[in-house]
Amino acid sequence: MNEKPLQIVAYCCEHCAYNAADLAGGLRMQYPPAIKIVQLPCTGKMDILLALQAFESGVDGVMVAG
Repeated sequence: MNEKPLQIVAYCCEHCAYNAADLAGGLRMQYPPAIKIVQLPCTGKMDILLALQAFESGVDGVMVAG
């Protein structure tokens, strides 16, 4: 049985979490390719509709990191 990998969208604040993800990439740390990182100006003002649209498009999980 072939299971498809989980698709996860990570919404990251450009001042905090996105910089951490960028630093991890610079240090050649790896994370699964099924995780897609989306940079936002501020996750504190993220509209819930953005997460719901991600689920409607077929992702399995949403992470919000600020």
